[in-house]
Amino acid sequence: MDEYFLQFLWKFQKFESKELILSNGSSLTVFQTGYQNHDSGPDFLEAKIKIDDLTWSGSVEIHYKSSDWNRHKHQTDRAYENVILHVVWINDGDILVNEEPLPTLEMSQYVATNLEQEYRRYINQPEVIRCGPKLGDIPQIQISAMIDRAVASRLQEKSVRVLNTLEQLGGDWEETVYQTLARNFGFKTNAEAFLKLASSLPYHVIRKHAGKEQQIYALIFGMAGFLEDPVDEYQASLSTEFSYLSKKFQLHRMLDRHHWKHAKMRPANFPSVRLSQFAAFLTQENQLLANLLNISGRKEAVGFLQKSLPDYWNSHFDFGKPTTKSPRIGTKSIENIIINSLAPVLGAYSKYLDEVIYLERAQHILEQLPPESNHIIQKWIDRGITPGNGAETQGLIYQYQSFCTPKKCLRCNIGMFILNPPK
Repeated sequence: MDEYFLQFLWKFQKFESKELILSNGSSLTVFQTGYQNHDSGPDFLEAKIKIDDLTWSGSVEIHYKSSDWNRHKHQTDRAYENVILHVVWINDGDILVNEEPLPTLEMSQYVATNLEQEYRRYINQPEVIRCGPKLGDIPQIQISAMIDRAVASRLQEKSVRVLNTLEQLGGDWEETVYQTLARNFGFKTNAEAFLKLASSLPYHVIRKHAGKEQQIYALIFGMAGFLEDPVDEYQASLSTEFSYLSKKFQLHRMLDRHHWKHAKMRPANFPSVRLSQFAAFLTQENQLLANLLNISGRKEAVGFLQKSLPDYWNSHFDFGKPTTKSPRIGTKSIENIIINSLAPVLGAYSKYLDEVIYLERAQHILEQLPPESNHIIQKWIDRGITPGNGAETQGLIYQYQSFCTPKKCLRCNIGMFILNPPK
């Protein structure tokens, strides 16, 4: 039995009988079900009930079986000391709290069979977006509320990753921004290799050579393992420079060329091209956090990321491999970095300072981006929801991954509207 469904039953009191009797024979009257707790601790807080003639205020915990209380180790968790009622589907034994039986309601006795069957039919549909066939009947205000909440949650989720990186790096914001951007410059295919590169080449070493193109390119390509056995004069000059710098700063290379993935890639996405773009960015930006925090819109974000390449990389997609098309970083790639790096850093900094302005700025920038196009967004479009900007596509991706896929329909306002329609 799905505990989301059990919580739904309690929250909306989906019971056939007005008279509820506890497992010990006492009568139960519910004044307030409490507000649902989506964090750790009991499922409902600040409930108000009456057992026989005595009124109680406190928390309510929901389980499939009463024995789940001990299985979940609640007996040793002080957060559950204020539980006044245990609501279960099956009562398979008394639970003792302070050597007294915990008042227990076995709700299966009071729920109509068709209600459970209706829920099971809905939740077990093969379609991932289960509400899809009914979305046309949902008021727009409900759909907008779902998307708005999902956008905020998506930014929060990505911001937490940035804050975790910040903690691992001892509170160094410059290094955090550097590593966050590095990982994104690798995109999905070479993200881990880029992160390993940034981890082995500290940002303070890069900053010592601010504006010095030859040194920064030598550091990036050398630490990436791309300067072995030079094939032309330019690569040889970088190799010589890197040999000196790596000894000076006692750098230990963690990557070789074979660690970078090329399979099924167009030349514009080759790791050598992405490394050249990242090196160009680092050459021309030496105050990462301060400059990022000054970004207030899409135009500034693009200017922050899109840097001119040196002559060599305007005419090559790898060492010794000329091209007639300049491998400048494209618009779609920049938008990807804005979504996955710039906006999350702004959101994280907002949470770090407890200043909402940076979170609002992050959302504003996302709203200025065009909607993304991928298989998840196409599923929403096929069901009549067409996002208008990058913020909305981020929200719909989050909704699909965090609610639709794990069948959390009863945590979604759309699912609740369908399964518990207004009267």
